[in-house]
Amino acid sequence: MSLVQNIRKTMNYSRKNGYGEAAVAAWERVTAKYCADYDYRAPDQDTLERQRADQSVSDLKFSILVPAYETQRVYMSALIDSCIAQTYGNWELIIADGSASDIVRDTVDRYHDARIRYVRLEGNDGIAENTNRAIELATGDYYGLLDHDDLLTADALYEMAHAVQERRPDLAYSDEDKCDESGRRFYDPHFKLDFNLDLLLTNNYICHFMVVRADILKKMRIRKEYDGSQDYDIILRIVGGRLLKEKENKGAEPVEKAIVHVPRVLYHWRCHENSTADNPQSKMYAYEAGKKALIDFASRMGWKVDVRHNKHLGFYRIEYGDSVLTHRPDLAAVGGFAARHGRVASGIYKGQPLLYAGYMNRMDLYQNTDWLDIRNMAVNKAYQGAYEEVTGYPYVSTFYAENRDLPQWMRDLERTAGGEERLMELGVGLCRRLTADGARLLLDPVCIRKI
Repeated sequence: MSLVQNIRKTMNYSRKNGYGEAAVAAWERVTAKYCADYDYRAPDQDTLERQRADQSVSDLKFSILVPAYETQRVYMSALIDSCIAQTYGNWELIIADGSASDIVRDTVDRYHDARIRYVRLEGNDGIAENTNRAIELATGDYYGLLDHDDLLTADALYEMAHAVQERRPDLAYSDEDKCDESGRRFYDPHFKLDFNLDLLLTNNYICHFMVVRADILKKMRIRKEYDGSQDYDIILRIVGGRLLKEKENKGAEPVEKAIVHVPRVLYHWRCHENSTADNPQSKMYAYEAGKKALIDFASRMGWKVDVRHNKHLGFYRIEYGDSVLTHRPDLAAVGGFAARHGRVASGIYKGQPLLYAGYMNRMDLYQNTDWLDIRNMAVNKAYQGAYEEVTGYPYVSTFYAENRDLPQWMRDLERTAGGEERLMELGVGLCRRLTADGARLLLDPVCIRKI
């Protein structure tokens, strides 16, 4: 990220959250330097040629859907070139153009590839409706959503084809990074987690590059009232449908099995003056649409919650009222950070300063996890028997939001030699037991217990 971009980001953050918060955020960027040494490296020519020769999944067709509007020639040409460069050849590119001028049409006319399909729309009806027009024309097995000024890596469709060929998931997504206006310098990679329900409910971390099974997207279509966060709305509706099936039928395939993560950077999100990537303030309406999509999701799930914006733009927090466990039978337990001397004392963020937001702000966000610290944890009623079997003690909530005091047996154990390690072992064993039947564990970093 350039100096100008950093200054702009800091100024926007300080206006929203105050100078103190902005100073801490700036200090974290200077000291933590997440992925500062990142350098996107495209597959070498030998790898690309091997991919072109691989016909093992050539019957799977991708439809790349692009809603265009007055797209600069240089950006549209780069987008089309990135599709033509794909090592996987079974694709079609559908450009639904809502422009008043001929700039997009004239750019597309320079190409003579039967896989490129251009449709001139009667007017510009917004991203959602323009994309719906592309959906009507699509003939592929999976539909990929591509913004009109962004780029696919040469191996994007090859990697996606191999990721979806066997299980045919509802949705698959990849990692991504950002590129400058020239499309030659790459930075700010987003290395994503595998599907994480509660992290998704804090922000659209899935984003780009995403492909959706054709039958699903044709049936759902894209809702224009969520323009700006239309892809987030799509994901939430897919996830919500799966969760409702889980709720109705305990034997139903969990949503984690229906969504596939491809852990490779397959998408370059171009940053320029008017893009959300470079200036989030330029599309505040998109964040309001994202909040609206979350409210709709919670309503369909039957949750009585309040959704509000997080201090980070594009991130949200769901407030569950009395306790998240009363709303979420899918959760076996919820827990927060255990902290010592201003730093996280255990878990995946061990050693990180509590003031930090973490990579992609994850230390400030709800997320599902494999392990919770037993010293800051509440267990759902249906699972409290397992707690007593594993620990040998009656269940007492230690979740800071509910109970400020640790039970005596924990305090005694902490003071013995090796006691803290024993508490960790108990926590690991308990969490394995709690998740054995597919239940989830929720980490709420806002709730902190000092130990």
